[in-house]
Amino acid sequence: MIEAHPASGNTLNTHPVLSARDLRRAYGSTLALDGVNLDIRAGESVAIMGPSGSGKSTLLHTLAGIERPDFGSVLLSTSAATPRDIATLGEKERSKLRRESFGFVFQSGLLIPELTAVENVMMALMINGVPRAAAQEQATQWLGALGLAGMEERRIGQLSGGQAQRVAIARAQVTGARVTFADEPTGALDSATGAEVLSILLNSTVGRGNTLIMVTHDADVAAQCDRVIHLRDGRILAQVAATQGASTQRSAAGDTN
Repeated sequence: MIEAHPASGNTLNTHPVLSARDLRRAYGSTLALDGVNLDIRAGESVAIMGPSGSGKSTLLHTLAGIERPDFGSVLLSTSAATPRDIATLGEKERSKLRRESFGFVFQSGLLIPELTAVENVMMALMINGVPRAAAQEQATQWLGALGLAGMEERRIGQLSGGQAQRVAIARAQVTGARVTFADEPTGALDSATGAEVLSILLNSTVGRGNTLIMVTHDADVAAQCDRVIHLRDGRILAQVAATQGASTQRSAAGDTN
């Protein structure tokens, strides 16, 4: 089992891995994103909060390249390449990026119920061309690391909600994702199981030097992250940075540092 890892609180000197500039997205007459500017740093855990309809999921999906903004840019930076604007990539390129560089954990897991736990995790590797035997070995290692040793051949319906979310986390991380996007990953779990899953999610992402971006309605969940972004009506109202459990108010909308 991966040991508990607190919010890192030491990301201010690292470079931005994702930089959003003037993001705007509308659905008909509804403005979901209204000029969002945001930097997310390598190794940082960020929680996005706000009331229903505030633009949380739209922001998450736009940063992840699932949706394209109507206006603005999302720059993905790596140490080995010139920053790429995800917003300008075609669907094929964005799909490749999501498979190889990003991981995803959703409230319902979105696992394939007909497959076993190990097959669900293997799938993420095999669609990237990893041979079946190697994919199975890596998937089994990740499931074991997340406390699911001996459950590899169980189908999703034979697992508890918390166990299924561990499978989803393993699937998100097995490809070596540099950035993981989580949409209400503990929302369908009881408080004790949710706390356990959150600890595992933090340890398997920021605990390994990678980045976690999470939408949540739960203030206790958000408080475990390095930074909390508050949205309303598609705009960033405030950013709160947490340092060793103590939250301090950062600047209002428009501060991207």
